[in-house]
Amino acid sequence: MIENYREHQSNFRDAADRLYTIITILRAPGGCPWDRKQTNKSTTESMIDESYEYLDGVLKRNIASEREEIGDVMINVFMNLRIHEESEEFTPVEALNEVCDKLIRRHPHVFGEEKADNPEEVLSLWNSVKENIEGHKDKSSDFFSHIPSSLPPMEKSFEIQKKLKKVGFDWENAEGVIEKIEEELQEVKDALASGNDDETELEIGDLLFSVVNLARFLKIRPNTALFRTNEKVTDRFQRLFDLAAERGIPLDKDHVKEMNELWEEIKKKVD
Repeated sequence: MIENYREHQSNFRDAADRLYTIITILRAPGGCPWDRKQTNKSTTESMIDESYEYLDGVLKRNIASEREEIGDVMINVFMNLRIHEESEEFTPVEALNEVCDKLIRRHPHVFGEEKADNPEEVLSLWNSVKENIEGHKDKSSDFFSHIPSSLPPMEKSFEIQKKLKKVGFDWENAEGVIEKIEEELQEVKDALASGNDDETELEIGDLLFSVVNLARFLKIRPNTALFRTNEKVTDRFQRLFDLAAERGIPLDKDHVKEMNELWEEIKKKVD
């Protein structure tokens, strides 16, 4: 480990060593009680949060935020590595060597004699190496065996649909997916009319699955699309909140008309 961990380093190797040294000190006896308490589970959950904060910086094209947040992602990656090393399960060097070997093995068009002239051919090579050289074939008894059970529902839907596409079980065009969405929306309406809450919940699920399928078909990550909409809505409503306060308009059910007018005014300004 690097000795001068308080000093800035001039190259990537020493800078990475500095971060790992600091994390090691924090995790050591006499270090930080909070850091010592962290587990792979808690650290991974934090890593997911930090990844979204990094994505926020990317979407806003905020370089300072991107630099800070990708550093926070690295904290959690290194923390996970340190926890594994402490448990004598594997070392950071072993993990890095393994992933380097995998990258070389799965890019025979760069490090070998194979040819791949476009992204589609690269993916075909990648999958061929996974199945025929590494032996990562799906279990015959479980078609979805490689989809992590811990994925959030939206991401799991996305991965399920990707698996179905691999065997040709897919729509011919986006219009077919849109028609399916319209069909599922009508089924939601029918369930609502029936007054059956359980059936309505199921139909809402079918509708969401179909919307995720449209995003996947159009090569859009649904969680990124929803993330951007969440940001847009919160930004616009904060503007509405500020404008309502400035004009003395209460935010309550008796002033919905005024709120809608403010919303439309803000949309015209920001769109």
